[in-house]
Amino acid sequence: MADNDETQRARRRDQREQQYEIDRITAQYVIEFRLDRSPHIEDYIRQYPQYTQELLEFAVYFHTVGLDAAEPNQIPAAELSPAAQKALTQIRERRAPVSIAPLVGLVKQGAQVGYSPRKLADAVGLTTNLLGKLEARAIAVATIPPTLVRRLADTLNVTPEAVASYLGAARPGDAGAFYYADQPPTQQQQPFLDAVQASALSPERKREWAEIVSEDAGRTGE
Repeated sequence: MADNDETQRARRRDQREQQYEIDRITAQYVIEFRLDRSPHIEDYIRQYPQYTQELLEFAVYFHTVGLDAAEPNQIPAAELSPAAQKALTQIRERRAPVSIAPLVGLVKQGAQVGYSPRKLADAVGLTTNLLGKLEARAIAVATIPPTLVRRLADTLNVTPEAVASYLGAARPGDAGAFYYADQPPTQQQQPFLDAVQASALSPERKREWAEIVSEDAGRTGE
């Protein structure tokens, strides 16, 4: 019995130490991002390959769901910022098995709630071609505005986290890989606004999306 207790205590201690290290790494990413240093999650993964999955999940949620942030000059150098603490708390909750129902596809989920692809695209302010690019994860996830993630979630009757997780996952055929990068392993992804400008959306709708992206970026950077 004593040996079992000691083993459990050691396991809990190791888990706490691992979580502390993940907290420290992701907090550093948040700080660099808020200071406009343009950090790349790939660099962090190369440095800490043992935490690849945790870092990928962090990047997807941080850049798509949209988290509140502290002013850069209010971030203490030697401790976690409020933004980092909030981000990490939410990410830990989302990693719980019951927190996110898997999304099998935007179009398939749309059909389940009564939307054809065209009606789903119209409902969120896109064309069917743009919806298809999102379905195929052909748009860089970091460039997708949180407003669109929320619109999709509301229309599809799922959580924003489920949409963000789907948009950030690898395409079928990528051996189950999960990536976050502007350079995915099998295809060149397109920035969201570039896809919008090349689409058949009306000029008014294109301007609307440009304004939404600017406003979302402003809110994330506050």
